[in-house]
Amino acid sequence: MSGSETQFDFVALMQEKSSAHGFVLDDDQCRVVARLGSLIAAQAPRPPHHAGGVYLWGKVGRGKTFILDAFYDAAPIRSKRRVHFHYFFRELHQRMAAQDNRGRSITEVLSAQLGDCRLLCFDEFHLHDIGDAMLIKPLLEFIFQRQIVLVTTSNYPPDELLANPLYHQRFVPSIALIKQHMEIFALTGGQDYRLLGANDSTPFCEGVYLGPGSAEQRRACGLPLPDGEHALEVGYRRLAVLSPAGDVLHFSFAALCVAPTAVMDYLALCERCRCWIIEDVPALATQSAAAQQRFINVIDVLYDQGCRLYIISDYPLDVMTDGVAQEDIQRTRSRLRQLKHAVPAGRP
Repeated sequence: MSGSETQFDFVALMQEKSSAHGFVLDDDQCRVVARLGSLIAAQAPRPPHHAGGVYLWGKVGRGKTFILDAFYDAAPIRSKRRVHFHYFFRELHQRMAAQDNRGRSITEVLSAQLGDCRLLCFDEFHLHDIGDAMLIKPLLEFIFQRQIVLVTTSNYPPDELLANPLYHQRFVPSIALIKQHMEIFALTGGQDYRLLGANDSTPFCEGVYLGPGSAEQRRACGLPLPDGEHALEVGYRRLAVLSPAGDVLHFSFAALCVAPTAVMDYLALCERCRCWIIEDVPALATQSAAAQQRFINVIDVLYDQGCRLYIISDYPLDVMTDGVAQEDIQRTRSRLRQLKHAVPAGRP
């Protein structure tokens, strides 16, 4: 590595950043920050069998993305990429389906996608789609063979990825690769850093959770009333929206989450419009597991893409998300708590 990389002091940088945000790094955070710094510092030899990078997991709000983003921004590597896991796989699927890539191996497609990347940061390494899961093993093999430094965040330890018993056994070889090539760090602290307001200035946090979504509340937020159904084309799919497409995408929960939509649809729609309304969000426990997962995925995508979101529901947030068995709902609840909340006087 170049001389500039040997001067990389990530520990000092993170101490300064955390102090600026009004908190002190805990022991778990200090350990992972020190290891990330040594991944880049040329004078610190990498331990055997762990040259591939860092897998950082923990509950929502434990500072995983804060550390990842700071590391990515500061790492003195010219060819680097930080990408949300969903977005990376959308691009990979598109490349594999492209006419000029048909017949090419996954290794050739990945080589074109990653180019000369030397540092790859994945935020939110979560798997629910068996199609994506089957591509993980060749992806990891490619990354480690090319000696690309890989840093990922997740809410799950490796052994709990793709926990669905129908698919998990097929994913075990990928878990073995993670354990072989990456150092596993858990953030176990009790502080939810999102509650400290560090992200209050993001576009997502400028959105509002409205209950019950009265005409007065909508006027105060500048939101339209539903205006029948209008067709919206997304790739080969037709979705129903409640207002003509313009500066705002206006969906019902049913059209967006009960209908068989996909993460690739949400990513494509984020490129068209940066402000969304989701109407009539029910108590999620009354919905199918598939509809619950789509809602979780929508919130993940909107949060990561920095889109403004307005949720309209007859239910307070804690009631709306209560009773959902999927562990990912904790992340969704934490993110929706960052919205402003508009409810009538006397209502919780």
